[in-house]
Formats: sequence, C-alpha cells, structure tokens
Amino acid sequence: MRVYLARRIIQSIIVVFVMVTLMFVIFRIIPSDPTAMLVERGMPEETRQRLLEQWGLTGPLYVQYVRYLTNLFQGDFGLSFFYSKPVWEILAPKVLNTLWIAIPGLLLGATFGSVLGMFVGWSRRGGAIDGLGILLATVIRGAPPFVTGILALMVFSGFFDLLPGFGMRTPGANPSGFAATYLNGDFLQHLILPVAVVALTFIPENLLLMRTGVLEARGEDYLEMVRAKGVSEFRVMWHAGRNSLLPVITWLFPSLAETVAGIVLVEVVFSWPGVGRELVFSVTRQDMPIAQAGFFLLAVMIVASNLLADLVYSYLDPRVVYK
Repeated sequence: MRVYLARRIIQSIIVVFVMVTLMFVIFRIIPSDPTAMLVERGMPEETRQRLLEQWGLTGPLYVQYVRYLTNLFQGDFGLSFFYSKPVWEILAPKVLNTLWIAIPGLLLGATFGSVLGMFVGWSRRGGAIDGLGILLATVIRGAPPFVTGILALMVFSGFFDLLPGFGMRTPGANPSGFAATYLNGDFLQHLILPVAVVALTFIPENLLLMRTGVLEARGEDYLEMVRAKGVSEFRVMWHAGRNSLLPVITWLFPSLAETVAGIVLVEVVFSWPGVGRELVFSVTRQDMPIAQAGFFLLAVMIVASNLLADLVYSYLDPRVVYK
C-alpha cells in the first residue's frame, strides 16, 4: 500500500507539472499583447516595456519559465494584468463563491439520484418504473447545464417571478464580512436556482449507478437472511441500497473537482461571481496570471480528488488490494 501511495503521489505531481508547463507555453505562444487591454495605442514604447518587465514577460522564454516556477513554488501567482492586484486576492473569494453552489449541488444530486436509483433498481426490471427511471436519466443527462439554467430562469425568475435569477445578491447591496455576505435570506434566495441546476446535472449518473448496484444486490444471500427476520420489504430494499453505495461514494471525490471545473456555464447563465466565470473573463481580457492560477488550482483539485478516491475505495471495500 505504501509503495502504491508513493507511486500515485509521484504520478500526480508529474501530471500537475505537465499541466503547468502546457499552460505556460500556450499562454506565451498566443499572439496577443496584454498591454493593449490597459493603455492607449499611442503609448511610448518605454512605458510598454516597463509594464512587460513588471509582469515578468521579458527575456527568453526559458528565463520566464524558471521565474514562473520559482514564484509558483513560493505560492506567488503574480499580479493580475486587469486588476493590478495579487492573483490570489482576486481568486480566493471567487473560489469560495463557486464552492457555495458546487458542494450543495453535488450532494443534493447524489442524494436524490441515489434514492431514485434505489427505487428504480428495486422495481421489476423492464417494467414501467424501470423504464421511466432510465428515460428520466437519459433526458436530464442529454440536457446541457446552460439549457436547464436558462429554462429555470424563464420559469422561476421570469414567468412566475418567484426567485432572483442573476448574481448572488440584490443590486445595490454591499455587505461586509462573512456572515453579512453569505448568512442571510437574500443570498440564500439567489443560491436556490444555481444549486438546483447543478444538482439536476448530477442526478442521472447517481441514479444509474445506484440502479445497477441494487440490481446486482437483489440476488445476494444476505437479503434472504434479512427477509427471514420478518422485516418489511422496504427494509430489505434499504439494505440493498446501503450496500450499493460504494460506487456513488467513490464517485463523489473526483466529481467535486470536476464540478468546480465544469460549472462555468452555470455561473455565466446566472451571472454568479465564481472562479469559472472569472476564468472566462481572464481569457478574453488576456489576463494570463489569473488564467494560469485558475487552471493550476483546478488541476490540483482534480488530481488530488482522484488520488483520494483510490485510497478511500480500498478502505470501503476490503476486497480491493493495491500492489
């Protein structure tokens, strides 16, 4: 196990290093001039060179690369071209805003999908409930998040005017502090629609995973022992569902990182000030420090969550042995 863990950690570090290198090269070879976004076209060449030197964009490419890696190992992502502030000062609140819709949406999607999958898997295979469950999962899975997001805006924010549809607070509100920003009714109302769309996105996969697990468990001997105790059929189904949760639990770890990485469409639709939306803006603004830092954080999250999923799987299922 220790050898496997050491090998997986080394592999993860190599993957992150390759991703960092690719991002550095891609953003350097793109034919763009970040100074054109900030100053007038007629600026003196000396002013432009001073800006490029301040941002670390002068000198040979390998010198820039060594400088970038040195700063990265020190936790310094540089200064934003657009905001003229440290990158982490810009991204930290954006990451927190993203997690507010990613984590509840993922957990709700896993919960509802698992419960529905348990009932669908326990029903007669090929019957009406089984067919309806598969159809529901197929339809939802085939709808892109931006489509469901736009429909949610049209119905609940536009037609019925029940919930706010844009941003994370009412225009004009400027709260300060964690409690005033996140722990209030206005924020929670703005949170409902984005979380619901994210949760809906993850229901189909959990439904199908749980359905498959329950179908495999229905013929196990331990369920006959449970029935022999005289418990209700619902309790028997609950035992089958509980023992089929392993694929769902291990799916949660990499899915959290993938949710943060793929939530950009939801953030754009709902104008949610998260890290995904900020990455889109950083690319259009040619703000390389924010784009590189954002992709680096996403890569670390995805690699670390996959590693954690492998380790948790071995503890949840003793039959799994890593060599």
